[in-house]
Amino acid sequence: MMKLLILLVLTFVTFNLLAQDINFEKISKTPKDTSLVIPLDYKISRPRLEFPGWNVDFEAYYKFVTPTIRKTQLSLGFNEKGVKVSLTSNSAIPHAQLDTTTGISDYKKIIGTWRMIKYRSINFNDSVYIPTTTYYRLPDVLIEDKSKDDEAFAVIDENNFKIYVKELGKVKFKKMVSAKYKMENSRFILIYKGLKASGGVSQIGIDEKGYLILNYPKVIERVKDGKYISYYAIIEQYIFEKVK
Repeated sequence: MMKLLILLVLTFVTFNLLAQDINFEKISKTPKDTSLVIPLDYKISRPRLEFPGWNVDFEAYYKFVTPTIRKTQLSLGFNEKGVKVSLTSNSAIPHAQLDTTTGISDYKKIIGTWRMIKYRSINFNDSVYIPTTTYYRLPDVLIEDKSKDDEAFAVIDENNFKIYVKELGKVKFKKMVSAKYKMENSRFILIYKGLKASGGVSQIGIDEKGYLILNYPKVIERVKDGKYISYYAIIEQYIFEKVK
């Protein structure tokens, strides 16, 4: 009797996994809207280009960073021909922030199956010339856009976060991410396997169209003492549409 029960459970689980894969294949056969235009700075909020407004606006975001998120923040610093360089490979506080209007007060809103409609890397660059406290903002730069090439789905339940990807030229979807997650302060999602302190942090939000936005930022700061500071936020951005 026990062997039969185990066999039935295994069959049910296998069937569910296959059904899930088939569902991905079926949904992905429906072409994505290639006419959809989402600006590079979509739902991105940045400090005012003035002194002391820039500092005031930037520092205002620190109130959202919880102790749990703070423990994940590690920076690498080095000197490059007199320029101090600081690299935070997974930053919770880039100068290009996901707009707070996308905050998720009810965490259950993220539960479901989401189809990726945008997957791209964008560079945002602000700088200040220290002698005159003059701020500058360079045009946003699209580093890479794989929205049309790759298919991806995010599957989120109450405890687990999974991403399935089918790269260009591949036949089947591959599970790329499978981990636990924790929402923090309505705007961060911490994805981890073991210790939370070693997890990955993304800014997360849902816009008025119902799109789920995940911004995974890397921050580079370059400082020339008494001369200038340059702030680079390189953001891997995923935008999903709910399908189930």
